[in-house]
Amino acid sequence: MNRLYRRARFFVRRVTSFDRERVMQFARQSAALSKAPVWWVAADMAWCAVRYETTFENYSEWDFRILKRRERQTYMTDPKSFHLSRRLNDDSQRAIFDDKLEFAQRFGDELGREWLDVAKADAGELESFVRRHDRVITKNPGGVGGNGITMRDAAEITDAAALRGELIASGETLIEEVLVQHPEMARLYPGSVNSLRMVTYLDPDGEVHLLAAVLKIGNGGVIDNFSNGGMYTMLDEAGRALHAASDEAGHPFRTHPVTGVEITGYQVPLYAEILELIDRLARRVPDLPYIGWDIAITPERPVVIEGNHNTGVFQSKPSVSGIRTGLLPRYRAAMRF
Repeated sequence: MNRLYRRARFFVRRVTSFDRERVMQFARQSAALSKAPVWWVAADMAWCAVRYETTFENYSEWDFRILKRRERQTYMTDPKSFHLSRRLNDDSQRAIFDDKLEFAQRFGDELGREWLDVAKADAGELESFVRRHDRVITKNPGGVGGNGITMRDAAEITDAAALRGELIASGETLIEEVLVQHPEMARLYPGSVNSLRMVTYLDPDGEVHLLAAVLKIGNGGVIDNFSNGGMYTMLDEAGRALHAASDEAGHPFRTHPVTGVEITGYQVPLYAEILELIDRLARRVPDLPYIGWDIAITPERPVVIEGNHNTGVFQSKPSVSGIRTGLLPRYRAAMRF
């Protein structure tokens, strides 16, 4: 009864707060997969919000329109992940991941890049930092989803004091050197740092479970986020892409449209080292056992970009991959719920 009430309450919140045109956009996108009219798909979206705790984005992203009931039941969803995060992760420790400056201080040895707190540094220190690097990236420490991030060429920065004032005013008070990614990752797409989202769970017995391994790829922009034009595909146990990538609009990409590199079967470099890294990271903050780690791969080693205590959910898109089961059974087995 409590679970049904929670789902119904979630549905009411979504209906009252969601952009109607965006809902219909998802409905039309899903309707294209079948012969069902858009109004029927919209009704099914509403039913799935209550029955399976899906968001309207989840329904579209994982092609719920073409899935059978038993297949729908296998999918982890964003609301379910949120409930797990709230239940498992200690609220008092979340600032470690919400504030990129605090994260840099806690995980500095695994960052693989130099960084500076602009608010604590003077103009001279900022000038010295900029001159040590060809390119720098400035970030809002509280930004999410790739927002509040600016890439800058050091040669174009002529007044460090003015830059400091600008950064403090905009809130982009974390400045970092730009990571140079592994040549194999640059071959895939050189315009952004193509990262991995590795979702882990540290169980009460001290075992680290890898719940999802995701390859995120830029596509025309300077960041690889799904919500900013990027695409993703899922990885197997050896770090190979299981299938084509897809973007937020559901477009499949078997080869990268910019570089022509084949995505299906693509082998992520240094994958054994990546698994070792996320095992270390997951044990660093045991009070937050359920985390999504963003990992970059430099020519020398994998490094951590950031951690997400309320990680988004990534699964194979059925119409692109042919895979019609989600990761909920894997989550249940690891978390024992």
